[in-house]
Amino acid sequence: MMVRRILTEWFVLLLCLAGLAVLAARFELTNPVDARLLDRAASTARADVSDDILIVAIDDASLAELGPWPWPRSTHARLLDAIAEMDSGVVLYDVLFLEPTQPEEDAALGNAVGRHGNVILPFTFLHQINTQDGIVPAYPIDSIAHGAAGLGHVTINPDPDGVLRRFNFDLTIDGQNYPHFVETALGVDEGSALDLPAEPLIAFHPVNSYARIPAADVIAGRVPQEFLQDKTVLVGATAQGMGDRYSVGAREIAVMPGVETQANLLDAARSGSLVAAQSSWWSAALGVLALALLFWVFWKLSPRAGLIATVAISLSIIAIVTVLIPLAGIWIAPGAALLAVLLAYPFWSWRRLTSVSAYLEEEAAFLRPEGAQKAKVDGFDQIARQVSRMRRLVSNVSRSFQFMQKVIEAAPDAILVLDKAGLVVMANRKAKQLFPDWEEDRPEPIEDLLEESLAQRARRKDDLVFPDGRTFLVARADFEIEKAEEGGEIVALRDVSASRRRDEERREMLEFLSHDMRSPQVAIIGLSRRMGESNGAADIPLRIRNQAERTLKLADDFVQLARLEEAELEFEDTDVAALVEEACDRAYTSALQKRIAVHPVVPEEPLFATIDASLLARLLDNLIGNAIKFAPEDSGVEIELTEATDTSIRLSVCDEGPGLPPERLKNPFARFGAHETKAGPSVGLGLTFVKRVVDKHAGKITVESAAGSGTCFVITLPSDGPVAE
Repeated sequence: MMVRRILTEWFVLLLCLAGLAVLAARFELTNPVDARLLDRAASTARADVSDDILIVAIDDASLAELGPWPWPRSTHARLLDAIAEMDSGVVLYDVLFLEPTQPEEDAALGNAVGRHGNVILPFTFLHQINTQDGIVPAYPIDSIAHGAAGLGHVTINPDPDGVLRRFNFDLTIDGQNYPHFVETALGVDEGSALDLPAEPLIAFHPVNSYARIPAADVIAGRVPQEFLQDKTVLVGATAQGMGDRYSVGAREIAVMPGVETQANLLDAARSGSLVAAQSSWWSAALGVLALALLFWVFWKLSPRAGLIATVAISLSIIAIVTVLIPLAGIWIAPGAALLAVLLAYPFWSWRRLTSVSAYLEEEAAFLRPEGAQKAKVDGFDQIARQVSRMRRLVSNVSRSFQFMQKVIEAAPDAILVLDKAGLVVMANRKAKQLFPDWEEDRPEPIEDLLEESLAQRARRKDDLVFPDGRTFLVARADFEIEKAEEGGEIVALRDVSASRRRDEERREMLEFLSHDMRSPQVAIIGLSRRMGESNGAADIPLRIRNQAERTLKLADDFVQLARLEEAELEFEDTDVAALVEEACDRAYTSALQKRIAVHPVVPEEPLFATIDASLLARLLDNLIGNAIKFAPEDSGVEIELTEATDTSIRLSVCDEGPGLPPERLKNPFARFGAHETKAGPSVGLGLTFVKRVVDKHAGKITVESAAGSGTCFVITLPSDGPVAE
């Protein structure tokens, strides 16, 4: 039943479109399209401009010299005599002489026409008196016409769009045949009747393509004889105000004087490039043939092939009718065929889409969880066969879809799937618990879901905090579907509440160490000083103060180290030599107490590097302070800054102390590393801080130490700062 129905639709659609092609051709419904195509196609048959056709123009210059229009007929006689003296060929005098004037004037022109012997005069048609639509020929007066070599009509019938493309060589009124102006001239020139189309089409040359001389120059004898000798001469008006001008299809629409249209017609007829327009039945037949071929493609091949065939057949129609003009001299209007072919594809596609839509409706029911029986589909054409193949794949697709849903459901995080418009179209169980208002059949933007759940953005831009205190890290990833414009985004919400609590606890611990732990140590130091001043027993207060200073230094080092791990460094171009000198100045007081000389060795010129100046200053304070503490009295500490290479600097801090103990030298930068108690406050965290600062700057640090020979820390830093990976 389905095959029969589809075959019936195919056949009925073919008949309807064929009927449309016939009607469009018969009633010329596509004339605007046909006219534009004709203007371009006819130019392929256009011959070169003949050099033996000359226009003697009644132009603005001639009117200015010889007087306004109309000229006395004796002036026309003078013009004809001048043309005859130059031994011209046939003269097509495109001026109507329908009314008598002064007898001597008319006789002068008639005699000039006779003296030349090869003058063709035009006539026209006038409305017949006492009739509604009758016309009668209006010939030149006898005194002028008797000497003419022939007469021909110059009626113009533009196409419906007002453009002149064709002339009437076979004008018959009341059984009487009237030759055309150019047709008569050709008969006189060739000496016998020519086989010309009844209503020829021509491709006009661009305006002013033919040689043209003013009539005044001919009368005044300012034109050499060879200009007109043996030439076919057309005399006519070209002046702007004389009204004898027409729109013509010279590839593009242009305005051309009437005499030049006659020159184009004469040239085309002599060169054999006239085009015969075929009847509308040829256009209809072309449309039916194209439809038959296209519908065969629809039946046998794929939809893609149908689209390609539609375009190919349309272009072929245009190519065929264009090629027929130069090869056979005929024109078949292609508009009706193009209209039918271009309508065929959308109509046939609509029929196929209707069938596919019905199938997809059935499959939508089948893919529902409750299931449904699949309907039987026969394979009439390519689409139907594809439907049958797809049916066999539906079960696999359904299983794959269920597998994907189970994977999403089993994910440890809440997952949302967004389409291209940003609507949430899928969510797993954990996501539904977070957003209980979301419904599968009512997708909505994720921003609306967040607003409904009262979720807030945290200080971290990728964190969401829900009213119950849970914090989720938002991760996003775009996805695309192959060979389709569909796609979207996957949003995963990972519960990081515990991690964020630990971060908060760590922050609170740092605040505790930096404030709560340091405050009593400062108070202890102050009290110890007062105790020493009051009773003179300096031993106990001094010990209290040393221990307090030691714990305070440890707390400061720990806080600075912790902050270094969290903070973002601020790199800037800095004069490192100035930093070294400032660090030496800060160490002056403590060095003076032990009579230790601090020697900065820096370049005379500033030495710049991209560093975090505050961190490098603290690094210098730690290294110089440790050197002073461990160096014996009356010794020295040397800080040297040099340019190691074009891209790095070298900084060293060396003392003359006892050197690092062996157990410390194994890992000098370890946290809370081994040290001698007599040395005073711990240096373990201070060296750890130094190592971390060097690492943050992508530099290197080495230690050179030997018992009794002192310790030397050597640091190499890149001049341009660390390179981002």
